Amino acid sequence: MRYKRKIKYYLLLAIGCILLAYSAQAAGITLTWTTDTYTPLDYQGMALPSRGSNIEVAVQFNSPGFNPQDLTFNWFLNDHIQKQSSGKNKQVFKFNIGESITKNNLVKVEIIDKNGFKIETSDNLPLKARQPEIVLKAKNPPLKFSDQYQFSSDQEIEFTAQPYFFNIKDINELNYQWKFGSDVAPQVDNTNLNNFILKVGKLNKMLKRTLQIWVENKNNLIQRTQSIADIILIP
Repeated sequence: MRYKRKIKYYLLLAIGCILLAYSAQAAGITLTWTTDTYTPLDYQGMALPSRGSNIEVAVQFNSPGFNPQDLTFNWFLNDHIQKQSSGKNKQVFKFNIGESITKNNLVKVEIIDKNGFKIETSDNLPLKARQPEIVLKAKNPPLKFSDQYQFSSDQEIEFTAQPYFFNIKDINELNYQWKFGSDVAPQVDNTNLNNFILKVGKLNKMLKRTLQIWVENKNNLIQRTQSIADIILIP
């Protein structure tokens, strides 16, 4: 079954912006979170966790007058206290989200003052891993992302596969496999592995082929995804 990449791509920015504002909030504190998955430089949303991602959750105080050095932070993950991550002045909680893309990881914190009184308990912050994304689009000539492209014959067309939310620092940490129709496309540019150039000769009739890109993390093979587009070539 084909992935509905077109819909997903248009939602990437919206989802990121929504999650940027999402947090678990109680009367006096707010839990915020970040992850270090890869996003393009021009992406304006929030990086989302994928399988195996590291998450950092922090306590933000909604009013002044609190000194974290005087407070004890007891962190809970799925209602289990995280003893090594809890303690005095431990305002930040770090954990690995695991490999499930269906499980909600619930994070909360309770805060104890220097006299041993509980002064605040946050709401649960739900965090879930998701599949990484690959956005396939024509680069030359430049066209907006689509699940179907139409080109005239006798030209070279450059495509790029833009990754999102992999646990990488650089796009060359990924393996790319391009396939055009039933043929696996050889990698000809070792410096831009996420690019593919389609050379179209003279045509006597219209052709329709499928362009497919499979991408996987070299260091974590469970992080893999694909994108598909229909290519229509006209004389």
